[in-house]
Amino acid sequence: MIIMKNFTAKKVEINGMLIGMATDETGADWYESQKNFADDTLKIIFNSDGVIVSMSNDVSSLWPAGNSVAEIAPDAVPDNLDINGGWAFDGKKIIAREYTTAELVELAKNKRDALMAVATAAIAPLQDAVDIADASDDEQESLTVWKKYRVSLNRLDLSLAPDIDWPLLPE
Repeated sequence: MIIMKNFTAKKVEINGMLIGMATDETGADWYESQKNFADDTLKIIFNSDGVIVSMSNDVSSLWPAGNSVAEIAPDAVPDNLDINGGWAFDGKKIIAREYTTAELVELAKNKRDALMAVATAAIAPLQDAVDIADASDDEQESLTVWKKYRVSLNRLDLSLAPDIDWPLLPE
């Protein structure tokens, strides 16, 4: 397994052209080092917190500036691995990321805000129909259901994350 840490990027002039290059903390050049990686492994890029931010089987498709790189054997790659922030590299293996309380609250806030946007989008045309006195009974009932849902979202105690009892999305 290859691990290269703390890449920095710089531009160098070669034959009058500025070329981007990255070197790790030992001074190893990224482009020169790519030949050392095996073809059948997953290459991951992870940040200073160990969070996996990019990955590819093709090492040449990665640019590690500001981060680090590790090579992972195929049998050590979790089935549901992604680069959405839920996975980390602990220096030896890929692990499910443990979020801090503040991060869990922020994730809950983002989820709540996204659900509020869905509710608001559903409410707007229903409210328009009511406002112009053209709402059917089904539309009026649906409007009430969506508004109750939005109020429930607004009343959530996000400090309880991840143990939040999320209201069910109206049908």
